[in-house]
Amino acid sequence: MLQKTYITFLVLIFSISCLSAQLISNLEIMHDGEERKYSVFLPQNYQVGMQLPLVLNLHGFGSSGIQQTLYTTLSDVADTANFIIVIPEGLEGTTAWGQTNTHWNAYYGTGVDDLGFLNLLIDKMYTDYDVDLSRVYSTGMSNGGFMSYRLACELSDRIAAIASITGSVVLQQFDNCNPDRPVPVMEVHGTDDDIVPFNGIALFSPPIPDLVDFWVNHNNCQTPADTIPLPDINMDDMSTVNLLKYENGDDDAEVWFYIVENGGHTWPGAAIDLPNNVTNRDFLASVHIWDFFNQFVHPNPAAGTLVNNENVLLENIKVVANPMTQELMISSSNDDIEKIQLWDILGRPVLEFNPTSPFSNFRETMPNLQRGIYVVTVETAQGVYSQKVLF
Repeated sequence: MLQKTYITFLVLIFSISCLSAQLISNLEIMHDGEERKYSVFLPQNYQVGMQLPLVLNLHGFGSSGIQQTLYTTLSDVADTANFIIVIPEGLEGTTAWGQTNTHWNAYYGTGVDDLGFLNLLIDKMYTDYDVDLSRVYSTGMSNGGFMSYRLACELSDRIAAIASITGSVVLQQFDNCNPDRPVPVMEVHGTDDDIVPFNGIALFSPPIPDLVDFWVNHNNCQTPADTIPLPDINMDDMSTVNLLKYENGDDDAEVWFYIVENGGHTWPGAAIDLPNNVTNRDFLASVHIWDFFNQFVHPNPAAGTLVNNENVLLENIKVVANPMTQELMISSSNDDIEKIQLWDILGRPVLEFNPTSPFSNFRETMPNLQRGIYVVTVETAQGVYSQKVLF
């Protein structure tokens, strides 16, 4: 199963690579001595001060953040529903089964602390965008679904709900999952999935109905499920869908199970058809994911921690941006400023001031600067201070 990667079509997607590109930032953060990459999608109506929901969108084994973004088109939903998406990048490593590629360590035996990385990333999003910590969700494709289940099991104090598309769990996790609260779960799975089979893999993963039953029982949902056949609006996709809704769980938790008859290892309604796999066209998984998430608010989320990624919070530094005059003013109580940089939301340098000797005051007017969010970094001998500003 792990020898296959579910997406090998990057060359096919450049025609839509402009998808809201002006709102996607490519960023980095250090964790466990590794430089971890991630991207952030901000909806078009985002403004500083908004406390918006956050969705983690996790790619599959051998895939990447850009592939996940363009394949799922979840950003189209975020633009209208007004939530933020963070798209992290898994590290390349060799699993316990000898397969080497980018992936999430959802009990895959690589020793990478992806749980800690994603926990840190939530705090980073809280620091930079003030996201609503009671509305943090995770979804993912294949291995990204595996990792979403790990978050539900082990980070239930932060994750309000998860949605797995073609994902599952390994048996080790299945036998040891013990979240401290009911966690709403959505699973979408094709009956003809040949990478993460619907009936499970002996000695590796349980049958998908058994996985769903675990969460139905854990959440104490009402049984039997309410079975809802989705309208077969596309007669050419050779596929139909039944939605099994398990409702009235503890704390109003629910489990939604989409059984995609004849469906392959694909994201229903995806922008691209994958070779030799049936993609259901009767519903858009990304829309249904948000419909599911939007019902649930974490009753008692863990408090956020402000993170500056090894930057130093220097109390002697003061940064002021005046949107009316388009002036940037920076001062220090010491003559210790060595370098100043201003970056736009895409991480492109807009201004750099690097004098020959340390100084204490800086003032610059930028009349041609476009309105928007920027990041100021101030380097001193004590460390680097960063702050978001609005012009």
